[in-house]
Amino acid sequence: MLRSVLFLLLAAPACAQSGKPPATPDPRDRRADSVVTSGGALADSTVADSAVTVRSVAVRIGETPVELRITERPCAGACWSAVNVHDDEDTAAEAALAVLSRAGGRLVEVRHTGARNLSFRMGGEAYTVDPNRIFTPAGRARTLAALSRDTPAARAAVAAFADTLLAVYGTPAVVVALHNNTEANYSATGYAPGGSDAREAADVFLAPGADLDDFVFVTTRSLFDAVVASGVNAILQDNGAMTDDGSLSVWAAQNDRPYVNIEAQHGHAAENARLIRALTGWVGE
Repeated sequence: MLRSVLFLLLAAPACAQSGKPPATPDPRDRRADSVVTSGGALADSTVADSAVTVRSVAVRIGETPVELRITERPCAGACWSAVNVHDDEDTAAEAALAVLSRAGGRLVEVRHTGARNLSFRMGGEAYTVDPNRIFTPAGRARTLAALSRDTPAARAAVAAFADTLLAVYGTPAVVVALHNNTEANYSATGYAPGGSDAREAADVFLAPGADLDDFVFVTTRSLFDAVVASGVNAILQDNGAMTDDGSLSVWAAQNDRPYVNIEAQHGHAAENARLIRALTGWVGE
């Protein structure tokens, strides 16, 4: 059923990708050729060329349209495919676009209003979810209850959207998520012994002298060891004790899929790009 729905979404003229730019440019539009001139933070990247393709898939959550934008460039060797689910985490998206414009890669962005949370309407009612808390039944119920209200119909609409997003993202060998945080809001220290999230972590590596807002969160020991060998702050999720909050890392663990989250502070463009470039060494061919 999901494949049929996705086929219709991709094929329907009203929802299909368009070769024409919008009449009024979207001020949130992120392009690799503009990223590389933004203060020189990503100056090692090159302007996107004809090898970079951009396409959009129009989907709905309830009655509200959402754009899934896919930007990709073929890789010469090992490649990565990442998803950016929070529409306000622009540093991550811009860094990924800059890196893939030079070396290849694939990025799927969830784009709606530029806000972190995703609001939608259905049957005359308004609902809101965190789009990184929608990948499990428990997570969907929790995020709906926390941000608006939880109903069976709303849960079903969110589940359908999550399934479509995962189908568009596809089945890479390693699930890669890109996120940004803010100063003192979320960092690797929360997973260290005594931290607020310590029970979620099976192992923690804090690199001497590194900014603790820039770290990598993984779900397998082999990925953890690879990140640690790079001298990067690393967190290994405890897949047995993790809280089912509906996040993509929980979904990945429940479905036996290796997962990497590159977490960098907003504005840390150079470090964000460096960590994305390191992905190929961590995930392999």
